[in-house]
Amino acid sequence: MKKEIVALLEYWEKERGIEKNYLIESLEDGLLTVYRKKAGLPEDIKIKIDSETGEIKFINENGEEVPPPSFPWERIAAQTARHILIQKIREAEKNTIYNEFKNLEGEIISGRVERFENENIVISIGKAEGILPHHHKLPNDHFKIGDGIKCYLLEVRPPSKGNYQLILSRTHPNFVKKLLENEIPEIKEKIVEIKAIARFPGDLTKVAVSSKNEKVDPVGTCIGDKASRIKNIVKELRGEKIEIIPWEEDIVKFIKNSLSPAKSNEVYIDEDKKEAVVIVDDDQLFLAIGKKGQNVRLASKLTNWNIKVFKVSEYKKEPNKQK
Repeated sequence: MKKEIVALLEYWEKERGIEKNYLIESLEDGLLTVYRKKAGLPEDIKIKIDSETGEIKFINENGEEVPPPSFPWERIAAQTARHILIQKIREAEKNTIYNEFKNLEGEIISGRVERFENENIVISIGKAEGILPHHHKLPNDHFKIGDGIKCYLLEVRPPSKGNYQLILSRTHPNFVKKLLENEIPEIKEKIVEIKAIARFPGDLTKVAVSSKNEKVDPVGTCIGDKASRIKNIVKELRGEKIEIIPWEEDIVKFIKNSLSPAKSNEVYIDEDKKEAVVIVDDDQLFLAIGKKGQNVRLASKLTNWNIKVFKVSEYKKEPNKQK
């Protein structure tokens, strides 16, 4: 029993970084509770465990060691010590994970695919494990056990909440934002700023950017020479298209830009309702609306305006709405 306790304490301190003293105190408290409940240990008797030998000592209220009680305390200790230790080790591990990763919430982290649980992926991140839920995977994500993987750390849950504390995502808009920051130094250095982002995971993401330096083209900077910077991100996103557009403070110009690659003619806005009607040439309608309406829906999300698109041949001008 003594050797077993010492071996367990040393293992968990060395391998998982859980302090031996914390485990000893937890074991002392746990054994004391069990002894008093099951064997009637007097209230004035305390328990101390020697951290070097694992020996259990009974101490009276004067701090003196006294002979062990007559009940079968060694058998009770053997039955309960492992259970108490496992419980406290789990609690300590969860606290360690929370403290280690909480400040990384909202960042990209790298790991390896550990196993699959139903349609979810459990990912090994150092000594911790995170979960990539099915609805946070990209449609074209196909991983095998052992594969490296990058994810957005969506949430670090407190120790008392759920089996997995690290909740990961590859579909969140900020995953693309962080990929851009990591790939493009001008964004990290805040020369180029991401003003807005809208995403349909696996299909298309629109990113509006501006520059604080008039000599720096924000769109060209993000795309890179021969689209090298964007290609790296598209590869990580399994082929999802990234469209970089210039942000404009003028909402009419911004709405026109947001509907790229379509070319817009006129924009009629209702500022009270935050609604915009955009007129395009007939041959631009499909581009403006996009497949399954994705382009105009993303433009609406990007600008935070409700955008409706009409072709010239079908639209009747509303008075006092043009800008």
